Parts: sequence; C-alpha cells; structure tokens
Amino acid sequence: MVIDGAKSSHHDIADRIQPLIQNANVDRIYYCDGFASHFDSNKDKIRALSAVTIVDGNTVDYTLPPHKVFESFQKAMAIRRDYLVVGTSMGGFFAAWLGTELGLPYVAINPAVTPSHSLRKYIGEGSTHYGSRFILREETVEAYNALPFRTDGQGIVALDMGDKVIDPQVTLEVVGDTLPVVTFPGGSHRFDHMHELAVVVRSTFFRSPRRGRP
Repeated sequence: MVIDGAKSSHHDIADRIQPLIQNANVDRIYYCDGFASHFDSNKDKIRALSAVTIVDGNTVDYTLPPHKVFESFQKAMAIRRDYLVVGTSMGGFFAAWLGTELGLPYVAINPAVTPSHSLRKYIGEGSTHYGSRFILREETVEAYNALPFRTDGQGIVALDMGDKVIDPQVTLEVVGDTLPVVTFPGGSHRFDHMHELAVVVRSTFFRSPRRGRP
C-alpha cells in the first residue's frame, strides 16, 4: 500500500495504517542515525520527533560487522520495551531489523534496502559527518549480502521521492505490498518532510483513532 503523503491528511494516513499495526503499545521513540552520523538531540529530525514524545538514541559504529551494530542498538534499547523504532538510511535498515526481531513497531525513512551496494562507495578511509576518521572494510560491507531489508515486521516506510542517494523506486520494488509506504514529492536522501511525518507518527502510534473528526 502506497500513500501519497502530500495528498492525504495525517488522520487519513493513520486510519489506513493502524489496522495493519498490531499491539503498538509505545510510549517513546528510539532513533537510529545513518552511516557516518551521530545521535544529537538538537538535530532537526530529532527536534521534530520530540514534539511527539521523548526521543532516545545512541551513536553506533557502522564500520563494525552488522551483528555488532545490531547488538549496540539492542543493548542501548534494553531498558525499555515501549519504543517505536525510527531510523533514516542505514538507521532505517536497522530500524526494520530491530523492530522485527524485538517485536516493536518501526518507521524506516529513506532506508538503505541494499547496504551491500549503498555502502560500497565508503570502503576504505573516510570521515564521518562530525569529523571522526573511520576505516570501512570490504568484508563488512559484503556481510550485508546475507541480510535482506526486513518487510515481515510491524512497520511503515517513508520516502522522499527526490532521494538521489537511494533510488525510491528500488525501495518501492523491494517493499512491494508487504508494508505501507508513505511517499512525499521531492525532498532528498536527508529527508525533508520530517515535520509532516512526525504528525503522521503521532496520529498513527501515539493517539487512539477517533471518528467524526473534522
């Protein structure tokens, strides 16, 4: 199910998604950043989500093997069981894995659906967006060949159709009819519709559906 976020109200989007999300008893958001990024409560995305509820997160080292990245997120999330997992790019990939494996709902934003391809350009030495040096090894990237993007959990995908880093059409093909997808025209890989999506998140996961709304 693909929903045009620019042509549908957040109430309508929530009403279409909620029947597909079972047992979404959430109280907080756990946010997963993308490759070479870090968790910062002052980022625009986090500030937008913080208007909905408390947002937790941690900075992970994506140069580690994928199972170690998963464990880093899982350990940081272990103190609570009421998270909605939200992530962008590589964080969207892991949001889907974490949500599915831990039985939590999730929102994958412009997710890296094939990290073994999208990470390849970073193999070798590089710098994170906050100035730290890293070395990404080829075997770490190749390990993602065995890890498909998870579409068997209780989640949704959000896409900026103007993403030039990860082709949104490829993501739509990978997801197919397995998960609801909310699309926004234009935008970028960074995702430029976070405020609009935050309203959808509030209506879908943090508010009971109401009928007879204006």
